[in-house]
Amino acid sequence: MNTSAYTWEPRFEKNYCNGHDTNGKVYEKDKDNAPRSASTLETTPDDLSLFLEGVLQKKILTPASYKEMFTPQLRLRSKMQMEQLSWLDTTNSENDNIQLSYGLGWGILQTPYGFGAFKEGHGDGFQHYMIIFPERQIGILILTNSDNGEGIFKELLEVAIADKFTPWRWQNYIPHDQKK
Repeated sequence: MNTSAYTWEPRFEKNYCNGHDTNGKVYEKDKDNAPRSASTLETTPDDLSLFLEGVLQKKILTPASYKEMFTPQLRLRSKMQMEQLSWLDTTNSENDNIQLSYGLGWGILQTPYGFGAFKEGHGDGFQHYMIIFPERQIGILILTNSDNGEGIFKELLEVAIADKFTPWRWQNYIPHDQKK
């Protein structure tokens, strides 16, 4: 990942995009973040694809680390991932059928494809989602530079890789043609 860093670097000036709000207005590029976790990662689709491919093909971690990372650590029973309903636990969650959990840094779910692992990102003008199904050797990376981006995730997942398992309601990925 040669074009990625946790801080803005001058070498990125020639190759970046701006985010857009829900009305299409361009956000000014934030270039002064202190490095902290994935929320300040500056990267490219090529670099992030390399990372995702490396995880999917088990090229990055030891077998023990891989197993630990994708072992459910915390069972999720909240009504929603974020916002007010994230504090509302349900005993019969609509996500019980996929055993929605968190592993180490990844969301985990159980499907007819075997386990799935997902990561997402949200920031002003940028919304991203990636999911892999290692037993089937498939995955997808969706990168958008719009606050409207999540409205296409459900349809893209279903059409591109037949993923009907992602907990899109829980993640508040309401399709663009439905009301929130």
